[in-house]
Amino acid sequence: MKRCLMVACFIISLSLFTACSLFQPANIKKPPMTTASALWQYITITDPYTEWEQFDDTAGMQLGAPPHGPRIQIYPNKIASSSVYKANESSIIVMENYDKDEKTLLTINLMQKRPNYAPSAGNWFWAAYEPDGTVIEEGKIKRCVECHVSMAFDDYTFIHQW
Repeated sequence: MKRCLMVACFIISLSLFTACSLFQPANIKKPPMTTASALWQYITITDPYTEWEQFDDTAGMQLGAPPHGPRIQIYPNKIASSSVYKANESSIIVMENYDKDEKTLLTINLMQKRPNYAPSAGNWFWAAYEPDGTVIEEGKIKRCVECHVSMAFDDYTFIHQW
């Protein structure tokens, strides 16, 4: 009887392990860690950011503040949205900046977590784009770093509590 119970437990455990292995999420393609232009291609063609699920605490149109638009929309990639305590490497957060009418797109900002990129700024890479994808600025943007450093306790982000 004891042996039958052990065999049954083994078979159930093996079945659960196999089932869990089959239903793992598909591999998430990591975004490029090169230029703002390459990232624009990635977030608009390869893995369109407008199809990413928003954070629960920032879903939909939100009030913005300078230097961003009066209204904003936030889009984290799957790596960012599945991060706990702080953003994982390859996390991307896209912010659309709108005028007060909530229709006129002013600019698009991007933050990407990179390994050993800027330790004093949470290893974030910043990019700012025109609505058509023209790069305005990229890299360790001084005004971004100077503002976001005040949020070092929350992984340098204002928009989500990790």
